Amino acid sequence: MSINQFLLTGLTTLGLASAAFADGRNPGSLLLFPEFDNRAANVTLLTVTNTNSDFTPLPNNGGFSGSVRVEFVYIGKYAPGGSTLPCLETNREHLLTPNDTLTLLTYAHNPQHEQGFVYAFAKNPQTGQAIVFNHLIGNVVTLNGLWSLDYSMNPVSFLGIGSGAGTPTDLDGDGIRDLDGTEYEAVTDEILVPRFLGQGGSFASELILVGLAGGRLFDTIVNFWIYNDNEEAFSAQYLFRCWDRVALGSINGAFNQSFLVQTNHAPNEILGANTRESGWFRVYGATAFSTAEQIIDPAVYAVLVEIIGSHGAADLPFESPVLNDPRNGALFPVGPFGDGDPIPVNGDNQ
Repeated sequence: MSINQFLLTGLTTLGLASAAFADGRNPGSLLLFPEFDNRAANVTLLTVTNTNSDFTPLPNNGGFSGSVRVEFVYIGKYAPGGSTLPCLETNREHLLTPNDTLTLLTYAHNPQHEQGFVYAFAKNPQTGQAIVFNHLIGNVVTLNGLWSLDYSMNPVSFLGIGSGAGTPTDLDGDGIRDLDGTEYEAVTDEILVPRFLGQGGSFASELILVGLAGGRLFDTIVNFWIYNDNEEAFSAQYLFRCWDRVALGSINGAFNQSFLVQTNHAPNEILGANTRESGWFRVYGATAFSTAEQIIDPAVYAVLVEIIGSHGAADLPFESPVLNDPRNGALFPVGPFGDGDPIPVNGDNQ
């Protein structure tokens, strides 16, 4: 369910107003789905839609001008049964004609991986080159238990950058999708999550983390600034490789109800339910490193899945605007040097 509808189930006594989210997105050439979940009794329903309506015929029975080939790239962190994988890649391709849409179950599309993330990008149907095709939209729905809803959200959409529609995006010819403002829209500098609820008891939210710099052989350290409901700030760090979905309370005790209630918190918040603590937080990359390379201020993405009892909800977070710094996002290097030319960035997160 949408996070704006979520509290109807687990928090009906709290009387909370819906939060406002910046989840308006433009169609893009690359879509990042932060999670697929093929664990036992879980189902992930994934959709990609081609919004191009150009049915102009191409010569020599070449199809339509508005058609596109879409490559799906699954990055698996866990194998069936839960054993850890070294962020392995599985690829699938599908042709979408104008106004076409494809919906699939990820366990049927990719039975080799149990959990991880997936991205999809536009390719020229004839040449197979990655191209500018800013017409792709999508959605992902995760169900768990006996077909109860976990969450539904749109993917992170990245515009293709180039001289015009249909032009190749792989400017450096390395076969890697660069999210740096030259091939595709640059990754945000910082993730902003407008609310979390104090963890403990039936409140057991989880944070999805995606490493977008370095790739398969890189560990990423992310920094957090965690704020209670009275502007007090607490710092934290977390280390992960490639992708993770981790209990919020296990990242740092500052997320927990038992800690927040002892801070200099606002006594009348949450307004209408002042026995439950809340706060908000920032996430940004500190460093990513392999045995051969280090990347300062690496690109990362994060999504909070708020969970109360057996019910969950999520929305895309807010993103700090990318300023003048080049970004080092790349999908998805496999070697110890990452993209081969990682760009150190002087972090501007304070």
